[in-house]
Amino acid sequence: MKLEKGEISSSQLVFLVGGFLQGSLLTLSFAGNITKHDTWLAVIAGVALTVPLALVYIALAQRFPGKNLVEMNELIYGPYLGKLISLQYIGLFLTILASNLWFIGDFFLTYILPETPILVIMIMFMFICAWAVRNGIEVIARTSFLFVLITLLITSITFILLLKNMKITNLLPVLDIPLRDFIHSTNILMAIPFNEVFVFLMVIPYMNNQKHIKATTLLGLTIGGLNMLLMTIRNTLVLGPLVAILTSSSMESVRLINIGKILTRLEMVVAISLLVSLFLKVSVFYYATVLGIAQLVKMRSYLPLVLPVGIIGITLALCFESSMQFIYTSQNTFPIFSIPFYILIPILSLFIAKIRKLPK
Repeated sequence: MKLEKGEISSSQLVFLVGGFLQGSLLTLSFAGNITKHDTWLAVIAGVALTVPLALVYIALAQRFPGKNLVEMNELIYGPYLGKLISLQYIGLFLTILASNLWFIGDFFLTYILPETPILVIMIMFMFICAWAVRNGIEVIARTSFLFVLITLLITSITFILLLKNMKITNLLPVLDIPLRDFIHSTNILMAIPFNEVFVFLMVIPYMNNQKHIKATTLLGLTIGGLNMLLMTIRNTLVLGPLVAILTSSSMESVRLINIGKILTRLEMVVAISLLVSLFLKVSVFYYATVLGIAQLVKMRSYLPLVLPVGIIGITLALCFESSMQFIYTSQNTFPIFSIPFYILIPILSLFIAKIRKLPK
């Protein structure tokens, strides 16, 4: 039985992927701590290395039209092993959901709402995402165009307003870091966020024109990557070596905007941009989690799972004890932990599907 009755268009998928990636703009600080003024090069490398993996994901989607990740795994690995692998992916999606939920809570607690308990921030944000998930992927996708437009406009306008604060020397010397650090930073950016487009294997089956899967996915990846590159270059040109120690370079750089003492305090605009982008990212992982669980246990609808999964997500998010713990995990643990899920299993799945000439 089909659990999702909604459909999304090619253009909606483009903006959904692009907006999804923009939800990780603040995670640039994880790489910035390592590659410093060369982070923009790590962004380029991350996107370039993600494209071949994205082509693997796309090949799987094209080989199994109308099937999502859970259904693919059962066809490729059989009902038992396939379910076990899908369960691991659902756990991954739930973990990423919780991580981003904590991230938004910590960000607003630090910069916007310092007197508000982080739990209250998480509950409010999760409530909005739960509403979107209950209404289906079509509703989430419809919001993506407006949210991506808002984020791109904010990035472009702040870039222009900060031109007088930029110093080209802040990008120099190029690659004046150990190769190991550059590889480490690139691996972080591949894991968070570029390889996370893998989750769209839970969304692509509901695209109304399956012929455009490749073009739309790669275009969305390009839009998200270019926006991250533009923001990284802007922050580096403005802040210089400070990008290596700041937890939110975007907030700090935009704070420098002062046009005649009238146009000031624009960091709230950045916060809004982050909020709408994270809404898309969390909603996609939230949707993939409840849909995947519903399919595994053969439910008629995923709607009864929305509330309990939301509660579990908030509970897991509270397991992070501090920003330092979150940053350490993001820099050192998750990039390695994600390799089997984003690289090894997808490649193996495509290989097995070709050898067995699936689907039959």
